[in-house]
Amino acid sequence: MKKRRCLLICMAVMVCFSVIFLAGCGKDTEEPDEIKTEDPEKEEEEPSDSESDESDEFDQSAEILEEEEASTEEPSETRTVTLYYVDDQTAEVTGKSVEIQNERDIWNALIENGILTEDCELLSLSISEGEKKIDLDFNAATGDRIRSMGTTGETQIIGCIVNTYLEAYGCDGIRLTEEGQPLQTSHGANYDGYSGMVAF
Repeated sequence: MKKRRCLLICMAVMVCFSVIFLAGCGKDTEEPDEIKTEDPEKEEEEPSDSESDESDEFDQSAEILEEEEASTEEPSETRTVTLYYVDDQTAEVTGKSVEIQNERDIWNALIENGILTEDCELLSLSISEGEKKIDLDFNAATGDRIRSMGTTGETQIIGCIVNTYLEAYGCDGIRLTEEGQPLQTSHGANYDGYSGMVAF
């Protein structure tokens, strides 16, 4: 009888534990609320209407200012000068009128008319107004072009450069330098001083 009673008590205890255990397992587990984090790549906040209006007004003011500055800039003065070049048919030096705004336009016209080549570059040009002298410096490719033409060709190319620039600026003398050094031709001529107009 005691054994039976102990057995019943044990069974009752086990049933209680089972009920408690099952109740704990069967309970719905609530998921924690989502943790809201800020997206690091979140787009910047849109500017308010007042900020947007101020930005538009600033842009419009800048555009107006640029237009006013552009309208007040004086265009470079265009003038006509005589360009000396070698005529293809007669092989003689001749002149023709060209429109230029600066010394680089003259240089480009000499290239366009076959006196110089595309790799020839004008490095600098300075004019002494009081003495009416020009200092003209060019790159080594220009010196090579001059020296590649033989005695007659050298004289023609140098003459075309000298005469064109002297007439264009109303000067009496011009000194030609190759990258800062006096120009030397293939036949030994040294253009260390100032040259006047070249006669052909």
